[in-house]
Amino acid sequence: MDYDRALDTAIQAAREGGQLALKSLNDPGDIRWKGSRDIVTPSIVKAQARILEIIRSEFPDDTILAEESDSVPDPQADPLWFVDPLDGSLNYMKGIPLFSVAVGLRHKGLYRVGVVYDPNRDELFQAVRTKGAFLNGQRIKTRWVSEGVEAYQAAVVGTDWPARVALRRVNAMVIDVMAGDVVSLQIMGSPALGICYVAAGRLDAYFHLSLQLWDVAAAAVILEEAGGIFTDAAGSTWQYSDGGYLATNSIIHGRMLDPIRLARER
Repeated sequence: MDYDRALDTAIQAAREGGQLALKSLNDPGDIRWKGSRDIVTPSIVKAQARILEIIRSEFPDDTILAEESDSVPDPQADPLWFVDPLDGSLNYMKGIPLFSVAVGLRHKGLYRVGVVYDPNRDELFQAVRTKGAFLNGQRIKTRWVSEGVEAYQAAVVGTDWPARVALRRVNAMVIDVMAGDVVSLQIMGSPALGICYVAAGRLDAYFHLSLQLWDVAAAAVILEEAGGIFTDAAGSTWQYSDGGYLATNSIIHGRMLDPIRLARER
């Protein structure tokens, strides 16, 4: 597998898919609710079709796991591409310019390539494993200004609400525990951007209690190449998560796990 070629393909796919979605930001077409808090629109489906077309033109034999596809491929396929054609669909539906396109690649058991594109700001986050993380061509690193308790107390933390009511209650408990300690808690609306913002030093941590692999596969590569830590919500390897994830600048990872653990045990 030529990972540089895979990166170029992912970048082209993410950019073109993102620009297609952006053109329909204020006119997304008929909205279909996949669940009580999850939508899809014709413009999202169109963006995904273009993304898949670009990947298949370069890697016709590879398997692709895409959010809006009707069929679900073997999750153990190798190589396996992960596509989220629009991460932040509720923002998109409301005309809020905070959403992204995510394209990732796993090969031989490792997540090798990650691209997350924000068409609203024309910001492209990218990484190839062992080659560093970049934002619009500039190297990025996670940021921390102190250590220990002070680092946690100085943290700006991102999160998003899970779809399930039971998990929303847990999320609210986490926020309640953290609120008296950290500087700020931000609701993002796009988990892939939340993780990439940790990679770029804009956030110190981001957590979510219910995501899918296509939400995190690309951003995880970017975060880890930027020096961050990405685990499941219990602090174990993220590849086998039950849907809960934690991304941090590395220095506050242990402190972030405590309120999540306490809330999940209640």
